[in-house]
Amino acid sequence: MIFTYGTFPDNQITQMAKTMHDDVHRLLLYKDENVLDKMFKSDDEFKSYFSNIMFRFGGLNTLLGCPIGMVSLLSTLQAAFNVVGSEDYEYQVYRKLILDAHGYIDQVFEGVKRCHD
Repeated sequence: MIFTYGTFPDNQITQMAKTMHDDVHRLLLYKDENVLDKMFKSDDEFKSYFSNIMFRFGGLNTLLGCPIGMVSLLSTLQAAFNVVGSEDYEYQVYRKLILDAHGYIDQVFEGVKRCHD
């Protein structure tokens, strides 16, 4: 994959996409009442993690030359962040947004030029 300063091998991009999926999945697990083993000590720690993900993904946006799918990914994650902080929080709405974000991760890498192109 070609990026601002050179290229990433395809296997590195595959691993990055997997890591992004894992990062986003943690957001879902923390808010799932059926998951007893919580990975964050507090809601503040969770929100900090959430913000950091969006910041890191925003950096990837610039690095990859602003792929179209990044807008959908970051706007969906922002909507989920807004929902989780709302007084009207509904887990099902939050869950759908997080699951939608998973699909957008794959879209981010679809439109970016591969090294072997």
